[in-house]
Amino acid sequence: MQSPPGPETKVDDCQYLYFCGTGYLGLHGHADLIQASIEATRAYGLGTATSRSGYGNAPPIIEVEELAARFWDSEAAYYFASGYLGNHVVLSVLAKPGSVFLLDENSHYSVVDACRCFDLPTYQFAHLEAEALRELLKDRLRPGQVPIVLSDGVFASSGAIAPVKEYLDVLEDIEGAMLCLDDCHAFGVLGERGCGTFEHHGIPQRGINELPPNQDIAGSPRLFAVGTLSKAFGGYGGIIAGTNTFIESARSSSHYYSGASAPPIPVAAASAMALKLVANTPNLVAGVKQNALRLKQGLNDLGLEIELTPVPIVSLELGDSQNMRRIQHGLAEEGILIDYKSEYAGLGARGALRIAVFATHTEEMIKKLTEAFGRHL
Repeated sequence: MQSPPGPETKVDDCQYLYFCGTGYLGLHGHADLIQASIEATRAYGLGTATSRSGYGNAPPIIEVEELAARFWDSEAAYYFASGYLGNHVVLSVLAKPGSVFLLDENSHYSVVDACRCFDLPTYQFAHLEAEALRELLKDRLRPGQVPIVLSDGVFASSGAIAPVKEYLDVLEDIEGAMLCLDDCHAFGVLGERGCGTFEHHGIPQRGINELPPNQDIAGSPRLFAVGTLSKAFGGYGGIIAGTNTFIESARSSSHYYSGASAPPIPVAAASAMALKLVANTPNLVAGVKQNALRLKQGLNDLGLEIELTPVPIVSLELGDSQNMRRIQHGLAEEGILIDYKSEYAGLGARGALRIAVFATHTEEMIKKLTEAFGRHL
């Protein structure tokens, strides 16, 4: 890649219409983010060269947390080096003796890796199936155990949305039950303001990532979410927003705050600017939803059956891997890039074609993609 990822991107010395990756709001090359990054680098350097618990709290890092707390209507936020770490940060607060992890079988690697860090029973249930979760709880949950259900909010490879309300119905009568979402592909995309999967399902932000002052996690079901600023927001780093009590626990329960370097200054400044832009420019979030529907309707017009959700991801299994690579290469020859993924969480043995659309793609660009796609089916 030889340019910022955007609707038109330079790869291997060629300019393409680009429908890959996760830059859903088209902000990775935004002039305001780049300028904020430059100015902060000149003022504060590339990084603080120490952890957040020392002298590592540079102004851009603090600003990210203040803006994130405001964006997600929360008391506080925790900003750290990578969204991949977020599930471990959250589980470091929640996981106790007697906890049991129950994972959607297609959960992201970061969810699986986080669970491996704790010596606790871990089980998987069928993808998106609330009744399978119910049966698993009946079969595996023992008296006194507390279930922690983990899932992607939006699944990166397929674009499927977790059936949150169905899961909550299953968990409603289980004392202390928790639902934790990896919302990296939903932050900045789902919900009216881009707050993520819970907002998409009409669940108020207040009450998410919340612990009572005594950190007693009894009561059910409790809701938790972690995400990233690296994808839709065009910046970089993991983000968790919640109550002061929860954020304090997130910082103290793992060693990232005291043992890891603070996020780099340039990406912190860019991330802060992105949070301002998305909060103040509602047509960005509305635009990516509109383009998602435009893309999916265009592909449906070709005879494909794609659910018209607002997620800017389309996943297609069309024949075997050889056929899907043929389609990908044919589109590339016409100057259009899409992904073929053969090894990723949630994909079958054949793999799948993955198309991502951004808020910054024009109607004409999307039409060009769908017309070309039709020629190669």
